[in-house]
Amino acid sequence: MKQNLVDLLKSLVDFTDEEIEITEELFEIKHIKKGEIWVREGDLKLEVAFINKGLMRIFFMKGKSENTFQFRAEGEFVSSFDNFFSQKPSRDYIQALEDCELCTISIQNLEYLRNKFHNWERFGRINYGSYFMEFDERIRAFISETAQQRYERFIRDYPDRTNRIPQLYLSNYLGITPQSLSRVRSRMSKKETVVKI
Repeated sequence: MKQNLVDLLKSLVDFTDEEIEITEELFEIKHIKKGEIWVREGDLKLEVAFINKGLMRIFFMKGKSENTFQFRAEGEFVSSFDNFFSQKPSRDYIQALEDCELCTISIQNLEYLRNKFHNWERFGRINYGSYFMEFDERIRAFISETAQQRYERFIRDYPDRTNRIPQLYLSNYLGITPQSLSRVRSRMSKKETVVKI
């Protein structure tokens, strides 16, 4: 089902029918099972995916520890930065946290679209801009906010994901232990109860 992708494209840029038709021909549907690794460290997967359905996490290994630094869900694109921007082997893993349906396109075909259609170049600028703003916010949050503030920001910005992400991965993303996240949630729950009373 590529309609979600088409809807996103048209919501941001005024694509022509011809551009949409060629775009749909170049994207392929792929299914990834829950728990499956889509990209591994060392892979050279020269493609980008639009998540039509499901939730994924991006993490890297430091020694034997997994370090989760991003979640991507329906309506968003996902790819290895190393693969996409420099065509180098990935330093990251991308794992499905749920059964996922992806619309994938090779980087070569994406470049073809960007070179052939000005609207694709424009869409790329808009999409990359929002992506980097998200990273900027995350870095600032780690520097200036407490663990509770980071969690509050996450549930405010991504309310649909909070209950879909295992506590281990969410706490790792927030830079705290699962036990600390439990304490943060407990404090917030007590605070809400007091406010209701």
